[in-house]
Parts: sequence; C-alpha cells; structure tokens
Amino acid sequence: MISLSDSPLSNEFSMGQTRDQPQPTGNSRGSRLRCRAHGELATWLAASGGSLAITTYTSGKLVLVSSVDGKIRYRQRHFPRPMGIAIQKDRLAIATRTKILQFQSTSQNTSEDTPRLGISDACFTQRRESETGKLNAHELAFGRRGVYFANTRFNCIARVSREKKFVLVWQPPFMKEMVGQDRCHLNGLGMLEGRPAMATAFCETAHPGGWREEDRFTKGVLIDVRQNRVVLRGLCMPHSPRWHGGLWWLCNSGHGTLVTFDPSTNNCQEVCSLPGFTRGLCLVDNFALVGLSKIRHKHILDAPPVRKKHGRLFAGVALVDTKRGRQVGALEFTQGGREVFDVVFLPGIRRPNLVVN
Repeated sequence: MISLSDSPLSNEFSMGQTRDQPQPTGNSRGSRLRCRAHGELATWLAASGGSLAITTYTSGKLVLVSSVDGKIRYRQRHFPRPMGIAIQKDRLAIATRTKILQFQSTSQNTSEDTPRLGISDACFTQRRESETGKLNAHELAFGRRGVYFANTRFNCIARVSREKKFVLVWQPPFMKEMVGQDRCHLNGLGMLEGRPAMATAFCETAHPGGWREEDRFTKGVLIDVRQNRVVLRGLCMPHSPRWHGGLWWLCNSGHGTLVTFDPSTNNCQEVCSLPGFTRGLCLVDNFALVGLSKIRHKHILDAPPVRKKHGRLFAGVALVDTKRGRQVGALEFTQGGREVFDVVFLPGIRRPNLVVN
C-alpha cells in the first residue's frame, strides 16, 4: 500500500481558490473543502475518460471530481445529508435527508478533448423530486422499475413512488413485521440485471434497537435478496455490495477492507486493507474506487478494528488496483469532509456540472 503522506505526486489546493468554487453564501470557513491527490489518481482518472461523484454526508456536500491537465479539479454542491448516489447513462440520483432527487444530463460540446477549468461537457439538471420523509435512505440504484433504495428506517429495500413515500420491495427473512424503526441497520444495495440482488446489514436482529446492542464488529451479514437468505456472516459493519467480474465486491467497513464474495463457492476473500472506514464503492475495469472515512471515538459507528490497524485514518477515496490487491492512489479530504458515504464513476463525462434547484 502506498504511503499517502509521502506520495511524491501529491498536490494540495483549496477549492475556494478555483473558478469552480461557488460564490460565498454565508457558510463558515469550516465548510470549505480542501483536498490532496496522491499517487496515480489524477493520471488514472484522465486516462479513464470519466469523472467521479462523491457524497460527504456529514458536511452536506456532493463533490464532482475531474482530472484536467494532470491535476485534480473539483466542483462542490450543497445538499442536506447526501448519501447514496446512482448513475445510469444520462441520469443521476441522490438520496438526501428527506428526498430522493433525480437529475438528467445535457451534453455540452467543448473545443478541446480535455475541457478547460470552468468548462463542462455534461450538465445535470434536476428533473424529479420524490419526498420520502426521514427514512434514512442509504444506498440507491436505478433498476427495471425506477429507483430502488435501502430504506434503513423500515429495514427493507424499497423503490420510489409518485403516490407514496416508498413502495416495499423486499425485507430480510429475519424481519417479521414492517415497522418504522431501524433494527438491523440495513444499508447496502447490490443490483443484478436491473433488480435488487444483495443487501448488507449490521446484524440479524428484529427487536427495537437491536443493531445498537449487538456486537457490530462480528455480526454483520450479506443477504441474498433473490434467495431470501443470509449467505455470509461474521462481517464488521458491511456496506456497498457490487457485482463485477462474476463476484460480489463489498466493504467490510469496520476492518477498513475491500473483500469479494464468490456465490458459487461461498468463499470470502480480502482484496485490500485501507486506512479508513470503507464505505462507498464502484468498480471500473481492474480498479476499485473505495470511500474512506474517519470515524469518531465513542460514535455509534466507531470501528476499533480499523483504528488498531492504522495509526492515522483518512477521509476521501482510495484507488485500488484489484489485480495486484494494492492501493495505488487516493483523493484525501484534508479539511471540510471527514466521512464519505458513496462514490460513483461517471463514464464518458470528463468535466461534469450539476445545477441545484
């Protein structure tokens, strides 16, 4: 694993010093985001032909990340508690505190192959707003019947509806009733062929406050939605199941690791250990982008296992070479963002923009 603090390719700047930064709106200085790129991140992102969208929910930001002229550039947009992000062609969806917002992009041609600072090749504008209330919606995804999401408050997978706050799609087999109380902390949603296929939860509990009482460091589960059964136990606060290359990839968050699960053998294998609480994951060819968070001591999501392994935790996104099983780059939030919830890759969009209503 590369040393983030010693990377010779590091470069740091304040978002407030670029033309991408919105004009001041009365926010405190502490709300400004400072970032540092490490290792191969800028080079890889430029070669990929795409860009990244990242949510930092505790600081209320969506961050759009590009590589321009060998340097990482950013745009940030403010939302109330943004969490899960989903992308499907020209559509983008974001889960916020009480709503799920859907955007559609419009191509904007530029005269250069690599857009200049301040120029966009695609702009996402809001097309739909679905009021969900405080469901504590975590991950979401586009599917055959619209937008699906992990409805954490009601311990289920749901989908967006025009008539209701949500439509129930599936509940874990150990949940015996529909109740508006987070009991197992169901948080992760994995899709396959346009349908929900996997879910992650902190534990198999159905009683009030169960996930807060159980041993969160050994009781985490991966649940096969289609078979309606738990297929993997013993995880530590897992998140972000993703199907890629014939395997399920997910974050064993409390250990700060990226792991794979082979459904044909039920084998779970660690791919890479990272210096942060891992949450938020997308895979692009032979690379993984993994969200990293600094978890506060005595917080409900405190993770002693990862803190014991790493003297210093990072917040940002790690770039992992999955073939070699090692971290080769990173985007580190040095100020204004301690926790990442989700990260998605925007293919074919080198310089994204997003307009907030």
